[in-house]
Amino acid sequence: MSRRRTSKAAALTASANARAAVDAMNGGNDKQGQQPLSQQQQPANQRLRTLVAVLVTFLGIRWFVVSPNARLPQASDFTPPDVTNLSINLRDINNLTGFSSDMLRSGFDEFYNFNVQPLLELGISTFNGTKHDLEEKSRVGYQLREEGARVKHPIVMIPGFVTTGLELWEGMDCAKKHFRQRLWGSASMARTFFADRECWRKHLALNSKTGMDPDHIRLRAAQGFEAADNFIATYWVWSKLIENLADVGYDGSTMTMMAYDWRLGYDYLEKRDGYFTKLKHTIEAHHASTGEKVVVASHSMGGTVAYYFFQWVVADAKAGGGGGGKKWIEKHVQAFVNIAGTLLGIPKALPALLSGEFKDIVAVFSQVGEVIEKYFGRRWRRNLWLTWGSLFGMLPKGGDAIWGIGADYIDGDVSKNETDSEMNDPFTKASQKSPTKTPLVPVIVWNNGTDEICPSLTSSLENTIPNTTPTADAQEMNDQEGLNLPDLKIPPSRTWSMKETVDFLFEHGGPSSIFSPDTKKGWKTRASSKDKQKHWSDPLATPLPLAPSLKIYCLYGTGIPTERSYYYKVSCDKLEGNSNINQNQTSCPEDDQNEKEVTQCNDTSIVQDVTGKEEPPEAPFTIDTTANCKSNNVQSGVRFSDGDGSVPLISLGYMCQKWSQAKNKHNPSGIKVYTRERKSKAQVRLSDPGRGGPASGEHVDILGNVGVLEDIVRIATGFDVEEKVDEDKIVSDLKRIMEKIDGHELGGSDNSVR
Repeated sequence: MSRRRTSKAAALTASANARAAVDAMNGGNDKQGQQPLSQQQQPANQRLRTLVAVLVTFLGIRWFVVSPNARLPQASDFTPPDVTNLSINLRDINNLTGFSSDMLRSGFDEFYNFNVQPLLELGISTFNGTKHDLEEKSRVGYQLREEGARVKHPIVMIPGFVTTGLELWEGMDCAKKHFRQRLWGSASMARTFFADRECWRKHLALNSKTGMDPDHIRLRAAQGFEAADNFIATYWVWSKLIENLADVGYDGSTMTMMAYDWRLGYDYLEKRDGYFTKLKHTIEAHHASTGEKVVVASHSMGGTVAYYFFQWVVADAKAGGGGGGKKWIEKHVQAFVNIAGTLLGIPKALPALLSGEFKDIVAVFSQVGEVIEKYFGRRWRRNLWLTWGSLFGMLPKGGDAIWGIGADYIDGDVSKNETDSEMNDPFTKASQKSPTKTPLVPVIVWNNGTDEICPSLTSSLENTIPNTTPTADAQEMNDQEGLNLPDLKIPPSRTWSMKETVDFLFEHGGPSSIFSPDTKKGWKTRASSKDKQKHWSDPLATPLPLAPSLKIYCLYGTGIPTERSYYYKVSCDKLEGNSNINQNQTSCPEDDQNEKEVTQCNDTSIVQDVTGKEEPPEAPFTIDTTANCKSNNVQSGVRFSDGDGSVPLISLGYMCQKWSQAKNKHNPSGIKVYTRERKSKAQVRLSDPGRGGPASGEHVDILGNVGVLEDIVRIATGFDVEEKVDEDKIVSDLKRIMEKIDGHELGGSDNSVR
């Protein structure tokens, strides 16, 4: 330790003396009577000052950037020069015969290239190498390789919503400079957005009527592993899994990233890009080249895309399918690994399409709401998102029979027999009194400024369907654009069921015609009918394919508050052109227990879409951020239940457990299905800022969860998979939730209706 202090002292002394030398080179030493340098001389002086500073600095670095076995430097190793009386002027240097500042620069470049740079690279390489060695040995892929795991089944990866980069291939004049650059999924995305946000929005939007490309605009998904390994810079998505698979021998010849344009409705993925045809050929090619069946691994919305593909590939070409035949999956696919899949949709798609909101923006309104609204306002967001068919494909499936039972809610009545830790858990078991005739619960409560937000949401639905008959003007807009805001009436119960909410969006949304929320109709529709395509993304409406040797693994995180339902209020005062209110309608409602009627609010500001036509006005309602009730997990107008932060537990696990039940119509060939949950345990790590750590169960972090990584590597390699992976691991309240849903007289998969 004393040697280090002496060395540092010597370095500080040298640095101080060097600074004195630099000051002497200023030419401004009053004691010498020297005059300040001219403007022409100042740049050369600055370069010389920089040279001296760099030399002294890197001489110090050379002492400390050494190999691990090198001897620490001694104070006697270096004798600082005596520069206390040094007085140099650049004019004196330039007057020397044959000497110039260019020569000085040339000498510095040579010194840096042959002395400093190699030392820096050695130091950085040594540090990174040591860091990489430590990280490598801690990876489950490395550890399994040491135990004997080796590459076996090829693996095809299907990414999720928004995590694939989108590149510009054709655009308007304002964007042509970004040709083949990412307008989504890169660090430059933010610069492009703030430079011309309207240009950026028009290129991210699809045609609001067709759901396809607008005229003269083409964005396409990036390709290869780089398409979704990292989203922006170091925000990893699939990169940790790719690295762990590489540890056991996988490379580009045995694994493929099948990126896609996540904005499109699933049918349009094939119609525009031939995505499912390419996915089919990729799986067949991997099988043919290796002799092993393929593992299909998906994340988030990718799970729904994969399920759609399984229906498509076995369907007859005349019905719009891939024509692979009923045995195609049995022949080519070893396993389907569904990571944090959105099998039954996500409630957060509801407010996104209704009012252009999501909890992350709602939660920060009080701090930066004005800034967000200025650059990314509700009307702006909603009109963009309404063009994305994928969001309609992620609306909750199963209707009130699944989501209206409220089995995943708590009522604040916790059993006295439970421990204190359970009572403090926001997802502790509710009272076990679960009568089969418990009234259904709504997904939206129209609060309208009342403070009655703590009572349970289990108030009886009165089967009051909102008045969705549009005005003549609104109907004309709907005919032209496929979008409109009708005269909306809130039923006397002040609630909307899941059926009412989804029906409203499908009737007044964008390119939703390629989907059907009618689960029961899906069962009645013949497989040979093209209408069956509308149900291929719904596992409640279409059974698993006939593939008895296929294995399905549902891997996801739990224990994180996740959006489940919402409190809304009328917000005409939020609109521009607020004064232009239809006088035939009532004013914005006050706190009243009678029927609540939304005002006909007309936004006079005009915004045009990519086709040049007028876009719909801002929705006259917003999430009521004043609604808060801790006992019922209500915060800022959003009620939460268990999940992974993005997808509720019902969507993550219900179908997986339903499939695993013996003799059920959803799994006619008895495919083995395993549900493996991970209770989220967030850990802050300086080496991975902003992420939840290796035990996190958060929706994206789950791709780096060590337990999930181990499961996937074992599944792909077949290494001890029967002993280590082929079993359920349930750590949540999923089974009780399923019993309550299926035990309700109006609930369960058999009662799934619109």
